[in-house]
Amino acid sequence: MRKKSYAKVTLSLYAYWDEGVLKFKNVIVPIDLFDVVYVDKNETMTMSTNKSFLPNDKRNTVYKAIMLMKDRYQIEDNFKVHIVKNIPAQSGLGGGSANAATIINMINDMYALNLSIQERMDLGKKIDEDTPYCILNEPALVEGIGEIITPIQMDMPLYYLLIKPNFGISTKRFLKAFEDTDTRFENISNRMREAVETSDYEKIVANRYNSFQKTVQSHYEPLQNVIDQFDAMGLDGVCMTGSGSCIVGLSQDKELVMNLFESVVFDYPFAKYGVINPMKTW
Repeated sequence: MRKKSYAKVTLSLYAYWDEGVLKFKNVIVPIDLFDVVYVDKNETMTMSTNKSFLPNDKRNTVYKAIMLMKDRYQIEDNFKVHIVKNIPAQSGLGGGSANAATIINMINDMYALNLSIQERMDLGKKIDEDTPYCILNEPALVEGIGEIITPIQMDMPLYYLLIKPNFGISTKRFLKAFEDTDTRFENISNRMREAVETSDYEKIVANRYNSFQKTVQSHYEPLQNVIDQFDAMGLDGVCMTGSGSCIVGLSQDKELVMNLFESVVFDYPFAKYGVINPMKTW
């Protein structure tokens, strides 16, 4: 069995501390960038990826998800898993979480568990804060520690260009050090939700925000160079994609995005253009 595992982009990210717990209020959308997860029953548990630097043991989110489901649903079978990674690591695109969500969905299908989407999201909470959203894989307002998810109606495509510079950011390490909440933006995701639901492109651009960006830029100065380059090329709402190092810019002009991709593709370790399309025709 094989299944695509889609990346995500956070259109607005507001993070804040609440009694020692880092919580969020984000608007997140899926994009047409994906890994492919292959799984078959096997005598022993084996995992592999096409990236030699990724762990193939209990540190891997897919391994965690499999062990969780084996224990929860008394599944005695073992599995051979292979993941073709296209989503770059430490990018803020949610690759590991998407892979965990995909394997939960696949095992649900393989064993006809008939788990509701809420039951699968509850399992995802035990993996990390992004896996519940990746189970849903639709435009949504995501709150708390990722457990409060409200789908958003989105009827307009957004074209994007994203790049990852030659460094990544460890989400866990960074989140422990995050202190820079700016309460002036505590309603930013409500405004972004309204902009998406009303297909108001100008308001989407105006409400692009990432609580982490200021702190990350202070530690990774080259990030500002990428942002400045994207701004100069005519992209809108240029911002970090999440808690990783990828930068994304938006446009309503598909040809512009395609042409800009050609101009930067050889300058960075990873570059991608595509469409945020709520109809998922990709």
